[in-house]
Amino acid sequence: MKSDQIEEYLSDLEDKLLNKSKHFRIRITRDWTKQFPKQAAVYLFRENGKVCYIGETGNFYGRMGDILNTYHHTLRRNLGHYHFKNHPLYEKASSRKKYAPEIELLLNELIETNLTMSFILTDLGRKELEERLFEKLKPKYNLKGKRGSHLSKNL
Repeated sequence: MKSDQIEEYLSDLEDKLLNKSKHFRIRITRDWTKQFPKQAAVYLFRENGKVCYIGETGNFYGRMGDILNTYHHTLRRNLGHYHFKNHPLYEKASSRKKYAPEIELLLNELIETNLTMSFILTDLGRKELEERLFEKLKPKYNLKGKRGSHLSKNL
Protein backbone atom coordinates (compact mmCIF):
# COMPACT_ATOMS: atom_id res chain seq x y z
CA MET A 1 0.00 0.00 0.00
CA LYS A 2 1.10 3.54 -0.71
CA SER A 3 1.13 6.11 2.07
CA ASP A 4 -1.97 7.90 0.72
CA GLN A 5 -3.83 4.57 0.61
CA ILE A 6 -2.80 3.82 4.19
CA GLU A 7 -3.98 7.26 5.29
CA GLU A 8 -7.32 6.77 3.54
CA TYR A 9 -7.72 3.31 5.11
CA LEU A 10 -6.96 4.58 8.64
CA SER A 11 -9.17 7.63 8.15
CA ASP A 12 -12.04 5.36 7.12
CA LEU A 13 -11.53 3.12 10.18
CA GLU A 14 -11.39 6.20 12.41
CA ASP A 15 -14.67 7.54 11.00
CA LYS A 16 -16.38 4.17 11.45
CA LEU A 17 -15.24 3.88 15.06
CA LEU A 18 -15.90 7.46 16.13
CA ASN A 19 -19.03 8.24 14.16
CA LYS A 20 -20.74 5.12 12.86
CA SER A 21 -20.26 2.38 15.43
CA LYS A 22 -22.96 1.49 17.93
CA HIS A 23 -22.59 2.75 21.51
CA PHE A 24 -23.01 -0.05 24.05
CA ARG A 25 -23.90 0.52 27.70
CA ILE A 26 -21.61 -1.53 29.91
CA ARG A 27 -23.02 -4.16 32.23
CA ILE A 28 -20.67 -5.74 34.73
CA THR A 29 -21.82 -9.30 34.03
CA ARG A 30 -20.47 -12.27 32.09
CA ASP A 31 -23.72 -12.36 30.11
CA TRP A 32 -22.98 -8.86 28.80
CA THR A 33 -19.69 -10.02 27.27
CA LYS A 34 -21.33 -12.93 25.39
CA GLN A 35 -22.69 -10.58 22.73
CA PHE A 36 -19.22 -9.75 21.42
CA PRO A 37 -17.21 -11.63 18.77
CA LYS A 38 -13.90 -13.38 19.42
CA GLN A 39 -12.22 -11.32 16.70
CA ALA A 40 -9.61 -8.57 16.47
CA ALA A 41 -10.94 -5.08 17.15
CA VAL A 42 -10.21 -1.49 18.07
CA TYR A 43 -12.47 -0.17 20.81
CA LEU A 44 -13.05 2.96 22.81
CA PHE A 45 -14.86 4.00 25.93
CA ARG A 46 -16.67 7.28 26.37
CA GLU A 47 -17.27 8.85 29.76
CA ASN A 48 -20.36 11.03 29.66
CA GLY A 49 -19.99 11.18 25.87
CA LYS A 50 -16.27 12.06 25.68
CA VAL A 51 -13.67 9.52 24.52
CA CYS A 52 -11.68 8.57 27.61
CA TYR A 53 -9.93 5.31 26.64
CA ILE A 54 -8.82 3.65 23.40
CA GLY A 55 -7.61 0.08 23.04
CA GLU A 56 -7.00 -2.69 20.56
CA THR A 57 -7.12 -6.44 20.94
CA GLY A 58 -6.84 -9.69 19.04
CA ASN A 59 -9.87 -11.11 20.91
CA PHE A 60 -12.59 -8.56 21.57
CA TYR A 61 -14.82 -10.96 23.52
CA GLY A 62 -11.99 -11.74 25.93
CA ARG A 63 -11.02 -8.10 26.32
CA MET A 64 -14.54 -7.06 27.23
CA GLY A 65 -14.48 -9.80 29.85
CA ASP A 66 -11.35 -8.15 31.24
CA ILE A 67 -13.25 -4.92 31.97
CA LEU A 68 -15.12 -6.85 34.64
CA ASN A 69 -11.95 -7.40 36.66
CA THR A 70 -9.57 -4.80 38.11
CA TYR A 71 -6.67 -7.26 37.80
CA HIS A 72 -7.08 -7.40 34.03
CA HIS A 73 -7.85 -3.94 32.69
CA THR A 74 -5.92 -0.69 33.09
CA LEU A 75 -9.07 1.33 32.45
CA ARG A 76 -10.63 0.00 35.65
CA ARG A 77 -7.53 0.78 37.67
CA ASN A 78 -7.20 4.29 36.24
CA LEU A 79 -10.91 5.04 36.72
CA GLY A 80 -10.69 3.81 40.30
CA HIS A 81 -7.66 5.95 41.05
CA TYR A 82 -9.05 9.06 39.38
CA HIS A 83 -12.47 8.89 41.05
CA PHE A 84 -11.77 7.25 44.41
CA LYS A 85 -8.24 8.21 45.45
CA ASN A 86 -9.65 10.28 48.31
CA HIS A 87 -11.93 7.50 49.57
CA PRO A 88 -10.95 6.40 53.12
CA LEU A 89 -10.52 2.76 52.00
CA TYR A 90 -8.47 3.59 48.91
CA GLU A 91 -5.29 1.62 48.27
CA LYS A 92 -3.78 1.62 44.80
CA ALA A 93 -4.86 -1.36 42.68
CA SER A 94 -2.60 -3.31 40.32
CA SER A 95 -2.61 -6.42 38.18
CA ARG A 96 -2.13 -8.30 41.48
CA LYS A 97 -4.35 -6.31 43.83
CA LYS A 98 -7.95 -5.15 43.57
CA TYR A 99 -9.51 -2.19 45.31
CA ALA A 100 -11.38 -2.65 48.58
CA PRO A 101 -14.78 -4.33 47.96
CA GLU A 102 -16.64 -1.07 48.66
CA ILE A 103 -14.59 0.76 46.01
CA GLU A 104 -15.04 -2.11 43.53
CA LEU A 105 -18.82 -1.71 43.90
CA LEU A 106 -18.58 2.07 43.43
CA LEU A 107 -16.36 1.50 40.39
CA ASN A 108 -18.87 -0.93 38.86
CA GLU A 109 -21.65 1.60 39.38
CA LEU A 110 -19.56 4.37 37.84
CA ILE A 111 -18.76 2.23 34.78
CA GLU A 112 -22.37 1.17 34.24
CA THR A 113 -23.70 4.70 34.75
CA ASN A 114 -21.13 6.90 33.00
CA LEU A 115 -19.41 4.82 30.32
CA THR A 116 -20.37 3.59 26.88
CA MET A 117 -18.24 1.46 24.58
CA SER A 118 -17.88 1.32 20.78
CA PHE A 119 -15.81 -0.94 18.57
CA ILE A 120 -14.95 -1.94 15.04
CA LEU A 121 -13.62 -5.31 13.94
CA THR A 122 -10.37 -5.15 12.00
CA ASP A 123 -7.28 -7.30 11.68
CA LEU A 124 -5.22 -4.79 9.72
CA GLY A 125 -4.09 -1.50 11.26
CA ARG A 126 -5.31 -2.00 14.83
CA LYS A 127 -2.23 -0.63 16.54
CA GLU A 128 -1.86 2.19 14.02
CA LEU A 129 -5.48 3.26 14.51
CA GLU A 130 -5.17 3.09 18.30
CA GLU A 131 -2.04 5.26 18.21
CA ARG A 132 -3.55 7.68 15.70
CA LEU A 133 -6.61 8.22 17.89
CA PHE A 134 -4.50 8.48 21.03
CA GLU A 135 -2.48 11.31 19.48
CA LYS A 136 -5.60 13.14 18.30
CA LEU A 137 -7.84 12.68 21.33
CA LYS A 138 -5.45 12.28 24.31
CA PRO A 139 -7.90 10.05 26.25
CA LYS A 140 -7.42 10.67 29.96
CA TYR A 141 -7.38 7.06 31.17
CA ASN A 142 -4.93 5.55 28.66
CA LEU A 143 -1.61 4.44 30.08
CA LYS A 144 0.86 2.82 27.72
CA GLY A 145 4.58 3.32 28.10
CA LYS A 146 5.63 6.88 27.43
CA ARG A 147 2.17 7.72 26.11
CA GLY A 148 0.87 7.53 29.66
CA SER A 149 3.08 10.39 30.86
CA HIS A 150 0.14 12.82 30.61
CA LEU A 151 -1.71 10.75 33.20
CA SER A 152 0.38 12.00 36.09
CA LYS A 153 -1.30 15.38 35.58
CA ASN A 154 -4.80 13.90 35.32
CA LEU A 155 -4.69 11.05 37.81
